Amino acid sequence: MWNHLVSFTCATFVLTGSALASDLMTRGMTITGGQNASAGLKLERVNESAGDDRMLTLRLTLSQARDLKGYGLTLQYAAAKYELLEAREPDTNLLKAGPGQETLFLTSNRTPGELHIGAMKVDGGGAAGDGTLVELVFQATDTPSASDFQVSESVLIGVDGAVDLLSHAEVGDLTPLPDRFNLDQNAPNPFNPSTVIGYQLAEAGEVRLVIYNLLGQGVRVLVNERQEAGSFRATWDGMDEMGRRVAGGVYLYRIQAGAFTSVRRMVLLK
Repeated sequence: MWNHLVSFTCATFVLTGSALASDLMTRGMTITGGQNASAGLKLERVNESAGDDRMLTLRLTLSQARDLKGYGLTLQYAAAKYELLEAREPDTNLLKAGPGQETLFLTSNRTPGELHIGAMKVDGGGAAGDGTLVELVFQATDTPSASDFQVSESVLIGVDGAVDLLSHAEVGDLTPLPDRFNLDQNAPNPFNPSTVIGYQLAEAGEVRLVIYNLLGQGVRVLVNERQEAGSFRATWDGMDEMGRRVAGGVYLYRIQAGAFTSVRRMVLLK
């Protein structure tokens, strides 16, 4: 699969056999340094629709790309826990300049637990900005964990042939995204001096989480910002907006996220 001659503007590299294997990724390739030394790679879970809960779709995204011609990387994963079903380039791939534009996309999974991926633009141009590189579909036998995956030996090649070794690779939280909005009961409850409030967002949007007293007066705003879909926790330390410790008693906390609102009670002990 890797017997391809890959020509760039200012350099030519030959990818042969397992040339993108983790120990061979940069062999014969000089890390010259280019415009992509600050680029960042992230592996995160795609929020799948309801279905087989053993299916795991992951997305590799790149940020801060500049005049990017191609890339190569190795993804290592727990072979006993995951079976790779598919590696694909989505239509919105960062390297695709527009409709009808294609890339030379190569993958190899000869070694269990090790996936080698590479792609190159074939239209002569370069890509810039943030975007998706590849989506990976696995079948999992257990709950996914970020520690099950590691991105290694990642290289980015610029239009000018300069090669950067990508040093910023992150594996995000791979737990399933919530399929509904929810506000949890705080814990501990009763509490002194602090408590944690958990909540789940099925969609991204503006979120406001506020503590009230029994007179309906606002005591403390814990969250007032846009957040992505996911599970979150906010801690209340028993202080008001002025940093003063409030009296013991019953308090209410209310969340508003889009059209979703919910209110719960909690007890602060003194």
